[in-house]
Amino acid sequence: MSQLSRTERMQSAEPQRRSDDDSDALSSFFPFNQGLLTRVTGLIWLGFSVLDGLIGLRFMLKLVAANPSNPFASFVYAITAPALWVFRGLTASPSFDGVVIELYDFIAVAVYALLGWVLIRALWLLFARLR
Repeated sequence: MSQLSRTERMQSAEPQRRSDDDSDALSSFFPFNQGLLTRVTGLIWLGFSVLDGLIGLRFMLKLVAANPSNPFASFVYAITAPALWVFRGLTASPSFDGVVIELYDFIAVAVYALLGWVLIRALWLLFARLR
């Protein structure tokens, strides 16, 4: 009998992995590798973070009664308007002396953060390779 070295024993003790991933039908149908999946989820997080940041900036501009005819303020208002149309009228927006407190902005930020998280979790559940 020959003696096995420690390295040979460790290699033989590891379970044999299948060379094909037939157990994961979606991963074999869609050619996603882990690196691509990580990049896609990073881009999704970036998109939702920028959207949440712009909504927060809009809230701050409304709070300090920024001039709506200013190009920067009008740009922020125009960019965030389509994302907020669903939430308009959801809560009251108290205002005084030009200061507007849009409470639905906070709800929109929470909803978009949750939507981004759910989308990323679904992508990982569908396309991550099983070990």
